[in-house]
Amino acid sequence: MIPTQPGPIGTTPALLIIDPQYDFLDPDGAVYCPCSSVESTAQVAENIRTVAAAARKADLPVIWTKESHRTDRSDYGAELLSVERDHTLAGTEGEQFLSTFSVADGFPPAEYLVRKRRYNCFHNTDLEHLLSTFDIDTLLLAGVTTNVCVHYTAQGAHERDYVFRVVEECTAGTSRSLHDAALEMLEYLQPDSVQSLDAVTDALADYDGNETVERVKRTGSVVDLER
Repeated sequence: MIPTQPGPIGTTPALLIIDPQYDFLDPDGAVYCPCSSVESTAQVAENIRTVAAAARKADLPVIWTKESHRTDRSDYGAELLSVERDHTLAGTEGEQFLSTFSVADGFPPAEYLVRKRRYNCFHNTDLEHLLSTFDIDTLLLAGVTTNVCVHYTAQGAHERDYVFRVVEECTAGTSRSLHDAALEMLEYLQPDSVQSLDAVTDALADYDGNETVERVKRTGSVVDLER
């Protein structure tokens, strides 16, 4: 059931961290995203760390996405028409997550990697399977780019009857006008969908936790293996 008064985090939230990769968040990246609602991209990365820590403490599922393309561009499809340069090619540094996030050697329990080849994180991925496993009704969105992958994933969530909440200070876009326009359009799609980092972390501090996440952290499985 869609929560009719979802507030900052909905009823059963998951955190989706979209493409926090070198090609988007490093100044030398192929599609660097310099424009955000805070002072710098480095601050955006720190804010993502903050919301991830809050989600872990609150026992939310945390899902990281990574855009990745074959080096011969055979999976680019219509992206070949984009204004963006070649980016996130498999095996390059640009494809990797920023070292800031300390996930190169793996993820903690109840955190997952979803690889994608298109902007919308739902497109031909197992994201919906994960969300179903944890009975999720709300996606908390952080990452890049505000005007592309964040925007289209939020739209994808809306079309699948999820609440979405964009953590504003945890996003960055390819230009100021496009960053701001994306946030405005998402607010139009779901009023109150753009939330501050403080509002989200305060709500997470009061959240009772996801029982399935707690089980995974306790036993290593979503099901009780001792039954």
